[in-house]
Amino acid sequence: MKPLRKQFNDQSHFPFSIVYKDTKNPQNELPDHLHDWHEIVYVYSGKGIFFIDQSFHEMQAGNIFIIPGNTIHRAFPDKENPITSTAIFFSPLLIHTPLLEHSFTYLMLADLCKKHKSYKFTLDHNVLKEIEAYIDKMKDEVSQANHDSQELIIHWLHIILVYLNRNCLIDRETEKNPQFEPEWVRAALQYIDQHLDTKLELDFLAKYAAVSPSHFSRVFKQLIGISVTDYITTKRIIKVKELLWNTKDKVNILAEQCGFQSMPYFYRTFKKHTGMTPKEYRKKAVTL
Repeated sequence: MKPLRKQFNDQSHFPFSIVYKDTKNPQNELPDHLHDWHEIVYVYSGKGIFFIDQSFHEMQAGNIFIIPGNTIHRAFPDKENPITSTAIFFSPLLIHTPLLEHSFTYLMLADLCKKHKSYKFTLDHNVLKEIEAYIDKMKDEVSQANHDSQELIIHWLHIILVYLNRNCLIDRETEKNPQFEPEWVRAALQYIDQHLDTKLELDFLAKYAAVSPSHFSRVFKQLIGISVTDYITTKRIIKVKELLWNTKDKVNILAEQCGFQSMPYFYRTFKKHTGMTPKEYRKKAVTL
């Protein structure tokens, strides 16, 4: 199964979406998905496991997950007590630049989550209730669809981001997550992430993990939700996207740096994942 690229349109008039108080059963939970928009997940009840990038996190009531754009993730709801959560998706295009000149930015938490690969937060009960109230306000405005609803939704979103920045930066998750995956899976994920520019083949990864190729492939897909090959390809595309935005290097150089040995295959794969050419994707950076 290929990673699901959740379809959002950055060129839409209002690049925002909310899935409100949705109960995620294992039967209808989506496979790993990937999108350019940032995502905030607020957990009301239930339990499960959340795979984000290279790590697995326990999900329970009161948790908030901050998932930066272009981060592979998948939820595994508990069969007996499935997760009920709200997911807020938004493009960086919606976020204002602070008027005052200081170090604060609304997206600083998303940037830090990506940098430190830390995505889960548990906040004070009173803070959670305030954030929950703002989520309710957003949902009401989406339902009412008044002529000024979009302005209020953006307003509530910025307030939520301020609350998250204020509280999550102070109270970053310090407890170690229970390890749900075998140690060799965690080591393999880290190795893949650090060696995307090399030739990553199943036989080599299995040898590195000290398990058979068939066992590696089977367990990897059970835990991550996609095959080893699809996972590596997706991680390479993510890295190319980041380099397209942050460097001026030629596309063929970036593709080689990310492990693509065939340019036709790279262009074909990039278009399949993003819906556009590398040149078109790079142009998007100018508007963000």
